[in-house]
Amino acid sequence: MGLEEFYEQYPWPDKSGLSSLFRFMRIDTSNPNFIEHIFVRKKLYHSTPDNFNDPFECKPHFTLDENAKKIRNHLIKITISYGRSRKESEILISNLMKNPKFVKDAIMEATKKSFGAMRICCFTTDKNNLLFWSHYADSHMGFCMEFDATVMPISMAYKVKYSNDYPVIEYPITEDARALKPALIKSMDWKYEDEYRSVFIPTVNRLQHDGESLHLQGHEIKKVFLGARILEDSKTLLLQIIKESEFNPIIYQARLSNTSFKLKYEQIS
Repeated sequence: MGLEEFYEQYPWPDKSGLSSLFRFMRIDTSNPNFIEHIFVRKKLYHSTPDNFNDPFECKPHFTLDENAKKIRNHLIKITISYGRSRKESEILISNLMKNPKFVKDAIMEATKKSFGAMRICCFTTDKNNLLFWSHYADSHMGFCMEFDATVMPISMAYKVKYSNDYPVIEYPITEDARALKPALIKSMDWKYEDEYRSVFIPTVNRLQHDGESLHLQGHEIKKVFLGARILEDSKTLLLQIIKESEFNPIIYQARLSNTSFKLKYEQIS
């Protein structure tokens, strides 16, 4: 897959005509750290794949490029990056290549570890998804944030591709955005989530981060929607944290419709 085709299959929001993306959260009044993390410290937390509820996250099958020279040169380049001289690296890799099974097993293990270290933050395109309110916003007792998808880093979130085909990655892996592909493919069972993902690799990413979170500027959150069943103490806590932050979102209260399985929103500030 070429880079142009990659961006066609996993587009950023603007290519899909989107100006907003949504993220749902629960509220724990005994531990407001997660809410303060985003609003007060202006940091967008990205989880590692092993913390997600889908055990298939970032676990692609691997194949090795049959070009031994290409693999050898790639391994030499990696070895040099760890501080060895070119001559030392060439000798080391030449000796290792004499044991193909060892090399293959080592490559697979190292690559899986690398994918497991990816940091991912998930968004959706619809604030009205009742399953999202139930699963990710504590049965409507949490809240939903509307992010401006036209500004970084939200504007660089990739659309997730849903497929019945398990992802297969060829080694050596490309050193551009295509390396993120394993984090952007999910089973068709998850298609209802219509997900976009912000993804970064701490060791190579050029965006501002602290290893776990991308830094925000204080204007990326446009609106906040309070769940229809939000508790009064949770509401008070959330609104106070937002008030103390640099963000100035419009606040809405979600309410249940009396005539359909839908939510309606009332602006409260």
